Amino acid sequence: MHMASIIVLELTTLVAITFAAIHYWSRPLHKWLYTSEHIAISFSGGMAITYMFLHLLPELEEGDISLGRFPIHIVALIGFLLFYGAQRWIWSQTQNDSQELNKRAFWLQMIFVSSYNFLLIYSIPEQFEQSIPFAFIYVLAMSLHLLSTDHHLSEHYKHLFDRQGRYVLIAAVVCGLVTDLFAEAANRTFSNTLTALLTGFLMFNIFKEELPDHKETRFVWFLSGVMFYILLLGGSWLLE
Repeated sequence: MHMASIIVLELTTLVAITFAAIHYWSRPLHKWLYTSEHIAISFSGGMAITYMFLHLLPELEEGDISLGRFPIHIVALIGFLLFYGAQRWIWSQTQNDSQELNKRAFWLQMIFVSSYNFLLIYSIPEQFEQSIPFAFIYVLAMSLHLLSTDHHLSEHYKHLFDRQGRYVLIAAVVCGLVTDLFAEAANRTFSNTLTALLTGFLMFNIFKEELPDHKETRFVWFLSGVMFYILLLGGSWLLE
């Protein structure tokens, strides 16, 4: 194995440890970083929507392949509809049992969020190979995004996430790292298809969970979240 490849895998291991630590200590980390709930909701919401437009959608463009007659954007739409339809089905089946509703919705969401965590770690070596400065800023942005996502899961599902969910996400990160260390690179078409499906889920999740309610927000802090993410991306270009 070349020295460059060893360095990339070592950096990937460091990132995996960072993501696992964020999942484990997400509650105290969120309280430490955000002293006001209004600031936290507004700032993370601004980052989330910018993340979607400046990272998720361009990522789809880079992987714009055709699968038969279905371009990759349609695959992302299918992912969005699958998750929305699954949640609608859960709501209709458990109208009289809110506890059961929460539990089913929680595990459905955990399937997608853990899959996304797996893909984040799985794709990190490629990020480092393209540009180490961009990769570090990308990791910082993703860390804040994961912290925001964990906070919403913890607030909505409370003990379910604290007792079980965070460990599922840590396991997903470990699985992604093990795959990077020991498995050969996956077929590009398969990876792009899975990423597109998960992008559809994330778009649904951002609009539903991470865009703040107007009664609980401060627009200045929402714009601050937008500008902070843009500065992260701009900084990565300057460092290259």
